[in-house]
Amino acid sequence: MLQSYRGFSKDAKLVIAYSLLGRLGDSIAWFILPFYYSSLGMSFSDMGVLFSISTLVEAIVLLVSGHVSVKLGYRRTILLAVGMFFIARLLQVFIPEFWIFAIASAILGVGMALEMPASMSLLSEEANERNRHYLFSLNAAVGTIGSALGMYLGGALPSLLDGLNPYKMTLLVATLLIPLQGLFIFLVSPVLKREERKLRLEKDLLVKIAKFSFPSALIGIGAGVTIPYVGLWFNRRFGTSLESIGGLFALQEFIMGLGMFILPMISDKIGSVRTIVGFNGSASLLIFAMPFSPAFPVAAVIYIIRTILMNIVNPIWDAFMMRFFTTEERSTAIALRSFAWTTTYALGQVVGGGLFDISLTWPFFITGALYALSMISFWMLFAKEE
Repeated sequence: MLQSYRGFSKDAKLVIAYSLLGRLGDSIAWFILPFYYSSLGMSFSDMGVLFSISTLVEAIVLLVSGHVSVKLGYRRTILLAVGMFFIARLLQVFIPEFWIFAIASAILGVGMALEMPASMSLLSEEANERNRHYLFSLNAAVGTIGSALGMYLGGALPSLLDGLNPYKMTLLVATLLIPLQGLFIFLVSPVLKREERKLRLEKDLLVKIAKFSFPSALIGIGAGVTIPYVGLWFNRRFGTSLESIGGLFALQEFIMGLGMFILPMISDKIGSVRTIVGFNGSASLLIFAMPFSPAFPVAAVIYIIRTILMNIVNPIWDAFMMRFFTTEERSTAIALRSFAWTTTYALGQVVGGGLFDISLTWPFFITGALYALSMISFWMLFAKEE
């Protein structure tokens, strides 16, 4: 088992270290932002606007980010994105005005659109067809463990930090991790020779991208409706403390990170498509049960299992997708699939913010239905591709 995770290059390890720090800081920020915004008097709808600005800008930039990353180089593109992340977080921390938050959200959106396709393409070039799903799973597992620590710190730090707004100080901690994160990518060797070929968006390529994009779009809108507000939902529904919510998210991420180490072996045995549909399909059923939870411990168990089943297969999905595209096609394919997810996620955030202001139940039903439709479509499109 462990020997499958050995022998990766120095650059692959640097990208994995980048993922670890990135997920650590991102998770602190992701967890604390709704509480930070709420402490400033914002409603769910106000937060939905800010969240959607980020994702809508990301979606627009994703249309060209694959091409940009090939022109600039994957390494330089990621470093540019890291600089944007740092600027945006500084704005959120030091200028707490709604319009500044909107600008920061837009900058974050540009950075995310540039960073994700470039980092995945860079990592993909460090593996072959035989072990790519192991490298992707290792990267995701290490990043998810970093995310677990970030979730825990996001819940714990506000009670430890002094000041008028401990949420702001917690966000500052996440901000200060960003330059260190960029250092690991700076040390990665440039891959200019892999970026010289030009890409033509021909019909067959667009059809392949669309087949992956449609299920992703359904998941995107479903996730946007519910996931950004789950922490506040626990707090409003059960009166759960920040520490308990942060501990819950951390436990879920830690278990998922460990599970990602064994998932490639499950995929080898039953196939990538069956693995994805089996895990995500089960998660779709559990999301329906969330609103019926009578107490926080029951809701916590359901949420942990649901989230693990939904997200643990992401590296298998990504590695499976890479099989269908050549080196020069990958960053554009990833970017356009992400465009489909991000656009619908932005729409879902706006819809979800309004729905949660009205009901603490219906958003979960809508998310569950969309997740289920996504898995039905994925099975229909790829069942014969194993």
